[in-house]
Amino acid sequence: MIFVKDVGQYGIIKDKPPYDLPINAWSDGMNVRAFENSVQKFSGERPALGTPTVPPFFLLPIKTSTDALWVYCGSAAVYVTQGGTSASHKNITRSSGAYNASTTAQDWTGLVFGGVGILNNSGDVPQQWSVDFATPSLLTDLSNWPTGYKCKAISGFKQFLIAMDVSITSGSTTRYPRLFKWSHASASNTVPTSWDHTSASLDAGEYDMTKTQGAILNGHSLKDTFIVAKEDSIFGVSYIGPPFIFRFYEISEQFGALSKHAMVETEIGLVIFGTDDIVLCDGQTVQSVTTRKMRRYIYNTIDPANYVNSFLVLNQPHNEVWICYPTSGNVFPNQAVTWNYKENTFGVRDLPTTPHIARGVVNPSDALDWTEAGAWDDDLVEWDSKVYNPAASRLMLANSGSTKLFLLDTTNQFDSSDFTSYIERTGIHLDDPSQIKLVRKVHLNMEKTGQATGEIEVMVGSANSPESVTDWSSPITFNPETQNKVDCLVSGKYLALRVQSSSDVGWKLNSYAMDVVANGVD
Repeated sequence: MIFVKDVGQYGIIKDKPPYDLPINAWSDGMNVRAFENSVQKFSGERPALGTPTVPPFFLLPIKTSTDALWVYCGSAAVYVTQGGTSASHKNITRSSGAYNASTTAQDWTGLVFGGVGILNNSGDVPQQWSVDFATPSLLTDLSNWPTGYKCKAISGFKQFLIAMDVSITSGSTTRYPRLFKWSHASASNTVPTSWDHTSASLDAGEYDMTKTQGAILNGHSLKDTFIVAKEDSIFGVSYIGPPFIFRFYEISEQFGALSKHAMVETEIGLVIFGTDDIVLCDGQTVQSVTTRKMRRYIYNTIDPANYVNSFLVLNQPHNEVWICYPTSGNVFPNQAVTWNYKENTFGVRDLPTTPHIARGVVNPSDALDWTEAGAWDDDLVEWDSKVYNPAASRLMLANSGSTKLFLLDTTNQFDSSDFTSYIERTGIHLDDPSQIKLVRKVHLNMEKTGQATGEIEVMVGSANSPESVTDWSSPITFNPETQNKVDCLVSGKYLALRVQSSSDVGWKLNSYAMDVVANGVD
């Protein structure tokens, strides 16, 4: 009997041949995650916050003392909702009319700064919102913003607003793709009073980051450092005070970011989705998190024309960073490779057409339409878990294709439709690849999760060489509530196991054992 424990120790590893993997690693999978030494079917999503008025391309969650609000940006209009029916979606588009954001590239950036909501796209002047849902004001041009200026991205660091990749119009328009421009330091709960970099009495300034030629894509705070992601490099910015205000230093000239939303902060550092690797940055150096595991797989499957729409998002309850990207033939991300940064494991899941995912507070009492049939029964969040806490942050997905907002990790279905999940290991040679083995039984320590009762299937396979296609048995229905094994007769030099489901059922595999004999005899 061959016992395989800790089946979630490594997760899915696609960059090594299966025969080189540890026995408790997996060579393939879809819609599964590795978590707490098990492999689990990914939870799905259900519509939330009512029906958006326009296709959403960007989400900005805003938590106030009384409300959990979600601002969503279309290409031409911006709305805000606190949940419920479509009647609770309020138009806060500027009074002067439509915006000029791209519909084919991720164009919006935004933040809450000094209690003010700030949104920006490359075609318009940055916008501000007073954050009031009861009687919402409309977006207006950012106060004290310099005339004739626009920027590709806007962010915040300490008491400063930061504009990056700046264009200036004075008769004609000149773009400064490497310009890092910062405001005067703002007072509490206000936006900056000036951006005048020529005044010696102000802290505002500009720095042209010309050491490398790539444009600035965006920036993100990491403790006391601001990390600037360029197309071809990564730089750090630290506050040193007047007269220079900031110190700029190089982190990597061999590595650049892939997109505007290619950075996310975790407990262990800033993760960056780069041009040829996903790395962890501590403010001084970068190190790969995907090499010899999933790096080649990601970059071999990403769409070469639309990679700029890729992004990262933190799923904190599961200690995951979701690496979201469009696979070949897709414009917006349709797949996420998930990295558990505490356990250093990988999973993979499908996504609908997804321009953006944001993490914010969603109060179940007013954010979900609980009148939907089966909502209470199907939701997978436990009452006593921190995920269910109305104050806890959860993932909201903007789906521009069907004009919906989805709350993730909630059900065993994708928008009320069943989906296929599987975990697979091929190339099991048991340290003797020349020996033919016979598998007679597979014992599975497995459990169902959630309320559904759909079927789980097990397949056992074999091959006689590493290059051979695995010959699989017919699917064997397995119910972990009443069974602990499946019987089979499969022989070969390289064994294989696959657990799958295509129904409304959740499952979790903790360990398994194979009853194997050599040469087909005891």
